[in-house]
Amino acid sequence: MKRITFTTPDELVAHCLQEEVNLVIEYRDAANKQRQVILSGDRLQEAATYLDYDKPEAYYRKDGIFFEVIAGWKSI
Repeated sequence: MKRITFTTPDELVAHCLQEEVNLVIEYRDAANKQRQVILSGDRLQEAATYLDYDKPEAYYRKDGIFFEVIAGWKSI
């Protein structure tokens, strides 16, 4: 697995659109239930919303390699 850090949600969306990948986000909702959402195309705009939940993990797969997505804007 490789790691890739993005500085803004827009940068993440642009990258996923350019690479033509589905972004998978796993998170815990308000009831502390584990959830998973797969975003592609226009739905990629929702990524920042899901990444604001507790303990989100995001990744995508391209050419058999998994890429972990780091939301760098959250650590600012």
